[in-house]
Amino acid sequence: MTVNYTQSVLYGLLLSFLLSSSVNTIVCNAQSIQPAQDLSSELGNKYFDAVDYLRKNTWMADTLIMQKIQPAFAFGIVFPGLTKYSAIRDVMETGAIRTLYVQSGRKYAHYTIGRFQMKPSFAELVERNATRQKLTPYKFDLKNNVKARGERARRLDTQEWQVRYLVIFIRLMDKRFAHIVWKSDEDKLRFYATAFSVGFNRDERTIKRMMSTRTTLRKTKDANSKHRCGDVAQWFYANDGYRFKADFSEKNEN
Repeated sequence: MTVNYTQSVLYGLLLSFLLSSSVNTIVCNAQSIQPAQDLSSELGNKYFDAVDYLRKNTWMADTLIMQKIQPAFAFGIVFPGLTKYSAIRDVMETGAIRTLYVQSGRKYAHYTIGRFQMKPSFAELVERNATRQKLTPYKFDLKNNVKARGERARRLDTQEWQVRYLVIFIRLMDKRFAHIVWKSDEDKLRFYATAFSVGFNRDERTIKRMMSTRTTLRKTKDANSKHRCGDVAQWFYANDGYRFKADFSEKNEN
């Protein structure tokens, strides 16, 4: 009876999570061309709390700089996730689904976790592509078993590993889409943020279509769901990215 009750609770939490996630996914898939309103005011404290988190955790920018990655650009990719992060939800709701993922397999790999709101499915895709292309010094267990899934879930539980996954993701994107001539840094950021949200394994044409698709946003009680991921990423980069920009000029390096 205890086992059945526990499973019922876990599956109930999973259903609630998937229903709420489906709304956020639809919102992230629809990328507008230009934010029409002041998103920092619209998002309120969640926006400013996200900026403060990045400013206080200077080690993340330092890590990115050591990897020759522009912190302002990298933070823009994950900023939409930062504004959606909830510590209480992360512990209570995600904790239950994490158990299902580790014990039951990939069909439960689409929950988000941590400040950057990364998914186990995203992490596994990063691991497989980086290993195949030899773009990482890390050795990942790519087998589909409890041990490998448990190790992946534990990595995602740490902010250090979320930053590492972000670095590898950018490396993969840089290599795969090196042929694209970007109109601007914001244009490139919108593409990368879209790929991060909807799946970077999609082809260029699909990602670009998702960048420009306009859909009717669902009305929900969650203020975050009113805003598209691309809009939030672009707004942050244009208005607060300067706080994190690093100078990679040869003069500065010398």
